[in-house]
Amino acid sequence: MKLFAKSFAKVNPYLKITGLKNNGYHELEISYLSVNLADRLELERTQDGEVRIATDADIPLEENLCFKVAKSLQETCEPNAGVKITLNKAIPIGGGLGGGSSDAATTLIGLNRLWNCGLTREQLLEIGSNFGADIPFFFYGGYCVGRGKGNEVQQLVNPYRDRLVPIITPSFSQLTGEVYTQYDELANQHDNNSGITERDSETNGRERSVRNDLQKPAIQLNPDLNHYLDLLDGVPAIEAFGVSGSGSSVFGFTKPGIPQRQVRAEINAGLEALTGNQQLKITRPTGSGQIITEGES
Repeated sequence: MKLFAKSFAKVNPYLKITGLKNNGYHELEISYLSVNLADRLELERTQDGEVRIATDADIPLEENLCFKVAKSLQETCEPNAGVKITLNKAIPIGGGLGGGSSDAATTLIGLNRLWNCGLTREQLLEIGSNFGADIPFFFYGGYCVGRGKGNEVQQLVNPYRDRLVPIITPSFSQLTGEVYTQYDELANQHDNNSGITERDSETNGRERSVRNDLQKPAIQLNPDLNHYLDLLDGVPAIEAFGVSGSGSSVFGFTKPGIPQRQVRAEINAGLEALTGNQQLKITRPTGSGQIITEGES
């Protein structure tokens, strides 16, 4: 048997850093929204006990989250079973869109079925949370809020279900750890617990910016992000916009009822004035973190 899956991306409509633990992890209040930009996975059970990854992405095997969670589940559930995972990437790497975390959650859900592990979602979520704070969200998808490291997840009614979500990913990527380090440096400069002032963290001088405490440090590391945020700020169809997670992707929410062709035309008009190989995707919210179907190998 073989499983075929679409693993959806995410954006963060809200991200507030509420504290710093002794172990260096930042406490968050965060919201997630899954969108229909998706990686594609095939999972085929093998009998040799090996976990193999075939992918078009330049990710070393030992750093691939699909490999890590598969090995962890194998130790927990079925040490004698193996799998061949074929991963075709469409979600940009280093864009703050959660592609690796989404693929990891999909791998755990798929292997739980393929290996007949019989684990609950909560048990799989516990395994996944050891490898990334965003992974638990993708066991739910839709619109969720998270707390702690972001892994205490609650699914809510989606307030964005009637909106389009345009995403622009620049040619440069961001490292999440570097953005958090920059945030901490800003916090030290302000010499207070919140780090960045309320006005800066909410809007960065733009009235329609989404709230993201990582937006200002992300911009300081890559000032060219301002070009893309200014572009979205000038698009009449867009109601709110900002950096997704730690970047480098930026996204917006359209006003209800705006046709996709209008949004694409308005954004492309602005992109023509910019240099670089940025990608534009016009996405829609989804109700789940992934779609998995069965087929014969």
